[in-house]
Amino acid sequence: MSRNLLSFTDKLDVRDPQCIAELADGIFRNMRRDELIDKLPLDFLSKTQVSNEVKDTSRAFLVEWIIDVHRKFRLLPETLYVTVQLIDRYLSKKQIKKT
Repeated sequence: MSRNLLSFTDKLDVRDPQCIAELADGIFRNMRRDELIDKLPLDFLSKTQVSNEVKDTSRAFLVEWIIDVHRKFRLLPETLYVTVQLIDRYLSKKQIKKT
């Protein structure tokens, strides 16, 4: 991809080799496609978890704590998004006991 097609944020990241700014467009297109294919239903907690164990408020407290940790260590936003996605996928597959 030529540098003229890079977004403003990608232009800022060109100097950082870990950001792979040249490949960002294709990466984000693939991620968006995969996100639409693998989308979780909105009510995945109520379908998977026992009603008196893990509720949406429990998930909210966990995500809030993860956000605090994310801010403390000044991680990239993508790290937070992937972490929440992994937690949601796990909660959609396994029943969790509060204890």
